[in-house]
Amino acid sequence: MPESTIPIRAAFFRPWPGTIPAPLDLTGEELREHGAVGLSGLVSRQSVLTAARALTTGLRQHRDADRDGLTAIQDTGRHPGRIGYAGLGRTPLSLHTDGTHDPSPPRLLILACLRPGQAGGRTVLADGSAVLRELLALRPEAAAALTAARAAYFGGPDGRFSPVLEQTASGAWRIQLRQDELARFAPDTQPHLAVLRQLISSQSMSVTLGPGQAVVLDNHRVLHGRTGFTGRRLLLRALGDAHPHLRLGHGFMLPVSSPR
Repeated sequence: MPESTIPIRAAFFRPWPGTIPAPLDLTGEELREHGAVGLSGLVSRQSVLTAARALTTGLRQHRDADRDGLTAIQDTGRHPGRIGYAGLGRTPLSLHTDGTHDPSPPRLLILACLRPGQAGGRTVLADGSAVLRELLALRPEAAAALTAARAAYFGGPDGRFSPVLEQTASGAWRIQLRQDELARFAPDTQPHLAVLRQLISSQSMSVTLGPGQAVVLDNHRVLHGRTGFTGRRLLLRALGDAHPHLRLGHGFMLPVSSPR
């Protein structure tokens, strides 16, 4: 995880709750323009759940989620060294998108902080649209390899082959990436991973979430990770498909601006 990330501007965060649909209008505008928006005022599990239900058509159930659909992202002390469970420890997480094993990954990812750690634990983001724009302009051969239908295999025995960069029939794009032990890349893809990682690093930015602060991400566009941490850091994660009022369409279009 690079340590030289650019801090996210303070104005990134906007208060929640508010009257609906006004928050959806503003959140949708930020997501369409930048791929990410910050929220403040999510100080309890119930407020996180309320916001998540307002922003999605329903929460996607995850292997590690509780019955209400929210996942506690914290060091459980039970998962060190277990493949696919790094998020439940305190080590750094490489930038990735969620749901890469799913043929239709969830569009929205919400990460809300209930309790920051003692040190570290910065949330790191990178705009996949900016990465794609650089690849298409400077390394078209890399972009071509990464858009191949079998560019990567994500998951275990029940995983799937997938492009890293996928363009839909409408011309919109989607990025799917993980960089842990559950990612394998085709021989034609592997020579281009270094430049992909370099561009992701150059586009990364970070924020230390305080109590009640959250990031809402277009999971088809923005990669996320974290730095290692100490202390009893607790985030809640929600995954779901975007509420139609957000008007996100079927992917992100180029050119678009960076979320800085």
